[in-house]
Order: sequence, then C-alpha cells, then structure tokens
Amino acid sequence: MSRIINNSTIEEVNNRTDIVALINEYTHLEKRSGDYWGCCPFHNEKSPSFHVVPSRKMYHCFGCGAGGGVIKFYMEVERMGFTEAVVALAKKAGVEVVYDRNFSGNDESRNEQNLRDQYKELYTRVAGSYHYVLQNSESAAFVRDYLEKRGVSKTVQEQFMLGFSPNDAFWLRKFLKDKNYSDEFLDNSGLFSKKNPKRSFFWNRLMFPISDRNGKVVAFGGRIMQGEGPKYINSGELIQYHKGETLYAFHLAKQTIRQKKAAVLCEGYMDVIAWHQAGITNAVAPLGTALTEEQLNILRPFADTLFCSFDSDEAGQKATLRAIKLARQKDFSVKVIRLEGGKDPSEILNSFGAEALTNAISGAILDDDFLLSVYAKQYDVTTPEGKTRASLAFFEYIDVLSTDIQKQSCLEKLCRTYQIKSEAITADFYNRDSAKRRVENVAKQPSGSSERPVRMDAEMRSVLAFAANLNYFQTVRNSVSVEDFENEDAESLFITLEECFREETFSYDTILSKCTSENLRQKLAEAVTSGEYSVKPEKTVEDAVAFFQKSRLVRRRRRILNRIEQLSQQPGSLQTQQEIISLQNELMSIDIK
Repeated sequence: MSRIINNSTIEEVNNRTDIVALINEYTHLEKRSGDYWGCCPFHNEKSPSFHVVPSRKMYHCFGCGAGGGVIKFYMEVERMGFTEAVVALAKKAGVEVVYDRNFSGNDESRNEQNLRDQYKELYTRVAGSYHYVLQNSESAAFVRDYLEKRGVSKTVQEQFMLGFSPNDAFWLRKFLKDKNYSDEFLDNSGLFSKKNPKRSFFWNRLMFPISDRNGKVVAFGGRIMQGEGPKYINSGELIQYHKGETLYAFHLAKQTIRQKKAAVLCEGYMDVIAWHQAGITNAVAPLGTALTEEQLNILRPFADTLFCSFDSDEAGQKATLRAIKLARQKDFSVKVIRLEGGKDPSEILNSFGAEALTNAISGAILDDDFLLSVYAKQYDVTTPEGKTRASLAFFEYIDVLSTDIQKQSCLEKLCRTYQIKSEAITADFYNRDSAKRRVENVAKQPSGSSERPVRMDAEMRSVLAFAANLNYFQTVRNSVSVEDFENEDAESLFITLEECFREETFSYDTILSKCTSENLRQKLAEAVTSGEYSVKPEKTVEDAVAFFQKSRLVRRRRRILNRIEQLSQQPGSLQTQQEIISLQNELMSIDIK
C-alpha cells in the first residue's frame, strides 16, 4: 500500500514555503508592484513572462501556460511525483511529515528512510570536515598546490566541496566518536575498514564528495596523493547510495541541463571539474562503472541531447559506443565530442584553456557520423568484405533508433559514406543473417598466409602476468596506461582487460571472447593455466609494473635527447639555449634504476 501524506502536512508545507525564495533558486525574479516577474524556468525566453503572486503562493507563465502553486512548481521543475515533492519541500521547510494511520508497513519504511537520512547527514558533515582540512590544514598544503597546478580554482573547490582526508587512518573515528556517534552506526557507515573498524576507508587522499540530486552527500571518491595504492578508491553500495543510480555533480549541473536541455557525459571526477571550470556547467559523470539505464533515466526529464566526452583511448571509445546505443534507446539525440591535444578535458584545459573545451562542444559531431568513422577505421571499407562488416556493425545502431524516418536517413548516409548502392544496403539490412554467413565464409577460406603470431617480448609477458592475476588489476590500472605500450598485441590485451574491468564483467570467458586474435587467446589460456605467473603473484605483478615504469622513463629520456639534438642544430638564440638547459635539467631528474 502506498504512502498517503496527511493533509495537515501538505498544508503546513504550503504555508511555510516561501514561493519567491523557492523559484529564485531556478530563475531570477524581480519585484514589480508587489508581485514578481522573471524568465520562465520551463521554456527558453528572453523577455520575462513568468509571473509569481506571493500573497496567493501561485505562479503563471504567459508564454508556455505553466502555472500552479508551491508543490506543483517543485514537481515540475524537479520532475518528481507528488509525495516525493512534498517530502523534499518538508525537509527544506523543517516540517515533520505525517502519514495517515491507515498506511500499512509505515513504520518499517519510515525507519529505513530515517536511516538513509541519518547517513546522508553524517556524510555531509564528514565532507565539510574534509573540506575544512583541505582549505586550512598545513598538512594539506601539498594537495592545495596540486589543485592549483591542475588549474582548479578556489571557487570550483568550494562548489564541489573538495576535501582532504588526513594522513592518519584513525583520525576520523576519533573525530566522530567525539560527536557522540555510536559504534554500530559508524561500523555500518561504509567510512571504515571492515577488518579494522577503527581505520578509515579513506585517508591521505584528495576527496570528491558524491551528492544526491538535492546536494546531500551520499558517498565519496578518493584520489591517492602520496605512497602506494590504487589511484582512486570509491564508496561501495550503501543504504543511501547506489552508484548505478547516481551521477557525479548532477546537483550542480541540473539547472544548466534544464536550461540547455543537454548534458555533457564524461568519464571521471577531474573531467567533470574541468568542464565546470571552463564554464560548461552541465557536465556529469557515471561513477566508476559503465553508463546505466538508471543514470539516463535521471537525465531524461531534463535533457533531449547528450554530448559524450569519454577518454580518447580505445577503452574510452568503447564506452562511447555503448553510451550511444543506450542513450538512443532512451530517445536522446547524441553528439560526440572529439578532444584534440590531450586525452581528457582536464589535460586540454591545462594546456589550451577554457576556449578549447568550448570549441570542442561546438565542434561535436553527430553520433552516426562518429560511428561510421569508427567502423571505417576498424574494417577495411575499400573491400566488399570490409564494407559488409562495417555495415553490419552500423545496423546495430540503426536498430535502436525510434522512428522509420531516422532509420531510413541513416541507411542513406551509410550508402553515401561507404559508397554502396542503396539496393544492396537495404537487402543486407533486412537479411543480415545471410550477410553475416557470407562474411564468415570468406573468413574461413584458406589464405596464402596464416594469422600473424603474437609478438612475445617483455611487454607481452608483463600483460600476461596481469591477466593471470586479475585480483591485482585494480592496482595495476592505476600505474600502467595504454600510452605505455609499443607492442600492439600487448596493448590490445591490456585494453581488453581494462574494458572488462570497467564493465564489471571480469571473467576469463569474457576476456577470451573479446580477444580479436586466436593466437592471442591461446597465449592467454596458456599463461593462465600453466601457472608460470602464479608462483609469487604479488612479486610477479610488481615486477611487471616496474618494467612499464622504467620503460616510460627510458622513452621520456629518448625524447628529451632527440629534442636536445634538434635544438643544437638550430641558431643559438637565447630562447633555444634556455630550452636546452631546461631539458638537460629534466634529463638529470630522470632516475632509471
């Protein structure tokens, strides 16, 4: 039986809510002859036609016709149901919500909601403490320097409530115990180690509070700042937090998303912060997982268009492909942002400034153009077989489009892009099983040369060590990146591992199915079953990571030497001499053991 809120509660919420103050949170109102006027928050307009009458607690827009009272406004602007709106407004106004007596199961449901609220209050309080430590503690000076170098302004630090968890794993427990929290409540909060509840789950980390749509902190992400360990760790599933149903920074981006009817989807905390720092405040991110339907459901009432801004590496591109198909199923229009000059928004902002990100938004391409470009690189579309494979891949996108007009338009674009006759495309689209069999038969036909053997070198053996010890991969991925590879086979396997990790399908069956080479599958199976990499797994993985770290330094040293040689052959201007000295100093700082 659903909850029924007592009429006295609804009346009190109405009486104690200042409609002008509430609406002012969403649009600017100006007083005229006792009433208030502003631009309507429900549609785009330049001349104010939105009229608020505070004495009657009513509003009306002469442009779009929207109108009603306090609760109706909140329901419409936040896109939520009546009960949810009343409860939210009651909290804002400090009104206790009373339910009718005939509601069955009310006590159990209310207790669970109260517990959620208590943990939200706890997390919001802890976030405030972490933020204070970051801004004021001498021990956090190096973190403030890091943020300054990354171009994160004090204003943005305040907006995102960035913080620092002190380098004392026992500090938080003592701090909260002094605030009279019970041990049982803290043990179940997700803030402490399950093995040793006195130790904080987060310590010596730059802290990213994760908030619900109303700005209440429900979880944390933490970036390591010193020492060893995973680069990022995140809160697990909690009574008040489900990562697949939450978007990072949605509470900050919501108003801009509503105004622009568009959202920018990016990969991580620093990416979102970079977009906001650049003035593009409708950016949000999934939280440590692939984009979910539930996250798109959060955006759907506010936005018609999604801009995908995932990393430019192969794993990021695959995330883009998945996001496009999922978003199209929810009837979003989708555009893809191409980041040039860096792999992520933070890097581009630091290198080229806010204008580069603004230009990237305006230069975003349609999702179908992006897919056709991706498939043209993935398959050789100069051959009939390649055109067929690319077309079959593109058909999967066409299948999720909502109208026949969209599907027909994409089929025509496919014909133009790959120079295929429309009759052939139409035939394959409606008889794709036959097209698949033709491609498979061609692939099975013997050729003059067998599949290229896997290149077995130190890089390949290192990645096989990672693959044979999957439980260490969380640490590995924070120390090794795609840019570290020169061996294509090793890079391909590492990307497969990263993709499976992100999609939380980290099993050997999935990894093997995603390997594009039969020879690579055989090498992987041999590495896992032979036990060669499992004798001292931790040491084996550490040595493999150390190899990549050393290789990175060797390549960096090589690049510097090449640059010095180039500069030495140029006329000896002061600027050239200064750059050579700078490069020589950098060279001396590289410690290759």
